[in-house]
Amino acid sequence: MKTPGLLSLLVLALLAPRASAADLQTLIARSPFAPAGGPQLNLGDAPAEQSTLEFRGLVIDESGPSYSVFDASQNRGFWIREGGDGPLRVRSYNAQESLLEVEQNGRATKLQLKRASVQNGAAPAPRPVAAVQPAGGQPGAVGPSNPDGRRLEAVAAEVRRRRALRNAAAKPAAEAPAPPPAPAQ
Repeated sequence: MKTPGLLSLLVLALLAPRASAADLQTLIARSPFAPAGGPQLNLGDAPAEQSTLEFRGLVIDESGPSYSVFDASQNRGFWIREGGDGPLRVRSYNAQESLLEVEQNGRATKLQLKRASVQNGAAPAPRPVAAVQPAGGQPGAVGPSNPDGRRLEAVAAEVRRRRALRNAAAKPAAEAPAPPPAPAQ
């Protein structure tokens, strides 16, 4: 009867919160924009690599805080969570000082939140635009030599003709003058 449908609906309702709290690292690992072999995280033991880590941001969702760490030597960023596994782990975070302490291959490193740098670049000077003149002479000139001028003149004549018809309809028939002829096209 209706029990299997109701049961599947109940199972979906129970699994929905877990599905919405997707792990950011898994999302990055399955990115269609990553290289063909997948993103490679190579946090070696070299001390020079420790200075290349930068703490770039923090996101808090229903699963807890996630920290964005950028490895300048690999030109690659990744997200880590407290209690996560891997070569890079979060030890602590100080919100007052924006200081993240991470453990990389057994070594503790403190990373200060990187501040955005604003560069004042000179805005390019606007380039003057030359006005395009029609073949008939002055721009916007009304007359037979300018095709746009002829069209505008025909529109103006039509507006005058319709205005005269509207005014004639508003006045009694005895007072109304004859409407002007329609323009020749």
